[in-house]
Amino acid sequence: MMKKSNLFPLIALAGIILVCCLDFSCTSDDDLLAPYAGPSDMSSIKIEEGSYSPKVTWVGGFACVLGVNRGANAILDSSLVMLVYRENNLLRYPVSFGQTPSGAQDIAADYGGHAAARLREDNTYTFWVMQQKIWEQVAGLRDKILLVNSELPPAAVQVQEDTVYTSASGHAQKTLPLDVYVNFRNLRPMGRLAELTLAQTDTSNSPVITWTIRQADVFDDLVAAVGLVNAAVYDPQAIVWEAWSEEAVDDRMVYGKSNVIPSPLLFGDSFPGTRTFYAYPAAGLQRNQKYYFWIANKDWDGITHSRAANYYAYITFETF
Repeated sequence: MMKKSNLFPLIALAGIILVCCLDFSCTSDDDLLAPYAGPSDMSSIKIEEGSYSPKVTWVGGFACVLGVNRGANAILDSSLVMLVYRENNLLRYPVSFGQTPSGAQDIAADYGGHAAARLREDNTYTFWVMQQKIWEQVAGLRDKILLVNSELPPAAVQVQEDTVYTSASGHAQKTLPLDVYVNFRNLRPMGRLAELTLAQTDTSNSPVITWTIRQADVFDDLVAAVGLVNAAVYDPQAIVWEAWSEEAVDDRMVYGKSNVIPSPLLFGDSFPGTRTFYAYPAAGLQRNQKYYFWIANKDWDGITHSRAANYYAYITFETF
């Protein structure tokens, strides 16, 4: 049997080992948390593509303000189309444009702005987010351009004439043009039958074509055939869309001899009394292409695709 006097060193050694184990355990957990030293800089903003009500997300923690200006500057003025605020950095991403998150309020009107339900095609917008400590310093600085200065210390603000520089620790912004659908340029209407005009829509890559009859002996605004070619001149090998009037005459089908297609016309539309020989593509027009669109009425010869052809007209254009 071990003597009692020999037990004390063993008990003391066990106690030391237990304390060391506990200390090591606590130290390990603390080391796992040690890298966190507060919120990271608001380094970037991401805007959902292809939408007039995009979702906005950002890197660098929660914010108290999300602003959207029409134009290339973040500024507290009448160009604001959205300015949602929620104190104490409780504004969480993603935030959808035109929607005020629960617990927040849109204060664009306080600066002369007008909250919009959706963005508009072919406009430039500046999106910006800001945290509470910086917002408290700039909220009263109307009509001054807000810019990020990465060299400023955390939460710092510097005013220089008409510009306010803020620390990158709590402010990020991004400017971009809204260009969801294709645009048109170099429109050239030709032909005797009518004057054609092309209008872009903000709902698809399919434009609206309108025509005004100008040939002296034509009194009907309807036409009998329409077509679209992916080329600068008429090319039967590059047809994208083509539709003709259709009717039964003496037990046979006759095409292009009845005026049934009205103006204005959305590319790809179909009408009673017509047959589509080439279906319009579901995705609509493509960017960076040349197109040739034509119309003809019931008296056209069905063959000649030139500016001199009677009862025929066309328009060429480019997309970008």
